[in-house]
Amino acid sequence: MRILFLLAGLVTAACSGPAAPLTPPDTPRTITSTDFALLPCAPATAPNPCVLVMAGGKRVLFGTPAGVVHDMSPEHLRNLDAVMLFSLRGEDLEGLDDVRNASWRAGHESQLRVSGPGGTSDVLAAINKAYEASDAFTFVEQSPAGGFNAAILKPLPGERDTKASVFNTGDLVVTHLVNDKDRVGYWVDYNGIRLVIEPCGMTQASQFAGEAHLAVGCPGADLSWPVSDVVFIDQGKRKKGSKAP
Repeated sequence: MRILFLLAGLVTAACSGPAAPLTPPDTPRTITSTDFALLPCAPATAPNPCVLVMAGGKRVLFGTPAGVVHDMSPEHLRNLDAVMLFSLRGEDLEGLDDVRNASWRAGHESQLRVSGPGGTSDVLAAINKAYEASDAFTFVEQSPAGGFNAAILKPLPGERDTKASVFNTGDLVVTHLVNDKDRVGYWVDYNGIRLVIEPCGMTQASQFAGEAHLAVGCPGADLSWPVSDVVFIDQGKRKKGSKAP
């Protein structure tokens, strides 16, 4: 009887034919130099606001909470163009020194530019001063590509203005808006498309943005914190009548 069962099993397997091939998983879309995309920060940063924006081949980090560098690749750190702070509160600032040190060790070849509210220059100077001795050891032992001077955090202009263009490469323009609580929101304009990024505790950036394509913020925004997936902004589908004011 046992032999009969085994034979029946073999016949059934033969009749069923070969197993269906497995469907391969979706291949992640490659981000090109002309894309406009948002990349999530490390899960450890949630729920604090944090996102890496890539546009026109540039990389701009918005927010530096604790744990921000955990999932950042050496390529992103090495090619980071600027950092935008949401405030000078601890929860928004705790990862800034990690970004400074990790980007330098990854091969960032120039001073890292940082924008924030009034007082940002003083904070950056204090961080740079605090790491002077550590920088010297890193320079001697690891010889980062940019040299000793590349470790320095450098303030972007406009920190004392309530509204100012703080980063401009021609096709990519970042404007900051500061409210009376010294929280900072941003307009990110790329090729005529506006992205709004703001922390909880302010609404001015979205309120005065005009017809923005996408707003990232607290619940009620098009996309709320934390950003957990890569988001591509389709530059061929602008909102009707949208135009950056």
